[in-house]
Amino acid sequence: MPNKTPENAFLARLRSRRSTRSYLWLVYSHKIRSDLILESNQELAHWLLNLEFDAHVVDFWIPAASELYGEQRGGRRTRPDVVVRNADGVQEWHEVKAGHVDEVNSSEQIMMQREICANNGAIYRLFDESTRIPRQYELVPRLRLMHFIAVARNQPIVDHVQMTTLDYVNQVKAGTLGGLLQTYPELAPTHLISAMVRLMIEGVVALEIEGTTPTRQTAWSLKGAL
Repeated sequence: MPNKTPENAFLARLRSRRSTRSYLWLVYSHKIRSDLILESNQELAHWLLNLEFDAHVVDFWIPAASELYGEQRGGRRTRPDVVVRNADGVQEWHEVKAGHVDEVNSSEQIMMQREICANNGAIYRLFDESTRIPRQYELVPRLRLMHFIAVARNQPIVDHVQMTTLDYVNQVKAGTLGGLLQTYPELAPTHLISAMVRLMIEGVVALEIEGTTPTRQTAWSLKGAL
């Protein structure tokens, strides 16, 4: 029986694709504790900007090809790119498009999705270049932050380091990553930064996003406590 690792699933998906110019990404989500296969640069950007680090997003999943949503009375069916459960307990359907979408003269697919989404009691949200371009500078820094999550994901000590970091941010309220590293010289910097990024994803702290993030000068501030 084949070994169904995330890497094997990724390779299988890659082999099954037709000739295409889009990229395929294998990433790890701390928010849902799962590996994800993202099928374009636009989906990667959406994950980084509107899912993983968005405190209003409690949970999300990417529907499988066979996971179709229809009208309650049957008939038309569709598959959103992402299904989200937000902090208000409401379901959202996210549609991720390349380029710019004219919402006034939307395609038949988008109009149908909006209608089916409303019939299912969900909120329809459309994402295109107009939503990505203003935040494009955040993509590489956020991807760097996720590298720390991926490196430390299977290291049990990081759970302990996260509790230590949580105590620290609750006491200090605001500071820099350099201050955190200086306070705990006995702990690995990779583990400390990973713990801080976890707290950011969990909505506990806000981390300053600049072109060079993360550095020792990167500022953070407390948003709430666990």
